[in-house]
Amino acid sequence: MNLTTRTFAGIALLAPLVFGCAARTAPFDEMDKAQITVLRLQGQELAPTPAATTGAPTLIPGIPPELQQMGQAALQGLQQALPGLIPPNLIPGQTASTPVLPAQPRFKNFVILQQRQLTTSDADEELKDQILDVFGDEDSFTADRGNCFYPGLGISLVRPNNPTPVDLLISFSCNQAMGDGFRWPYATNGFSAETHQKLSEIYQQLWGQSVPPGA
Repeated sequence: MNLTTRTFAGIALLAPLVFGCAARTAPFDEMDKAQITVLRLQGQELAPTPAATTGAPTLIPGIPPELQQMGQAALQGLQQALPGLIPPNLIPGQTASTPVLPAQPRFKNFVILQQRQLTTSDADEELKDQILDVFGDEDSFTADRGNCFYPGLGISLVRPNNPTPVDLLISFSCNQAMGDGFRWPYATNGFSAETHQKLSEIYQQLWGQSVPPGA
């Protein structure tokens, strides 16, 4: 075997080691040019506080009910004649109207606290590669996960010439991820200890803060 033959044989042996490690699992092997939007999510939501019910008119101790009813009628008439003159809580039995809050934006039915699109800057390109390396590697995932799901991070990836997004939800507290818009390529979706650490660092780089409890 001459030198040239030995050289090509060595390259052939090394090729799987060099190129196999860099390969990502589909669909993450098609995401180099994808548009990526990252979203900081609330995860676990507190149950809404029940609204107070309006009961019978409140009576003022020591004043006959008839006089109180006459006073209430007079105040209500004045309120109708001059709206806004009398604060609602001043009239016994009348409750203040509850302001209607605008609907909170959501991603996969989870409240969005903050979001941004990754750019072509060096810092964002590095973040993009880190995200794709984690989710494109089967070794990132194990069966170690919690029996809950409160995502603190969402990621939406849109490939060129393919309008269907590949969406990811990441729950740090429950140690697992879920996907939408594609078939999950691995047998498990729980994070290894290394994956959890990497994703926590990505969260820190994205939002400038540590992962909060319950996210």
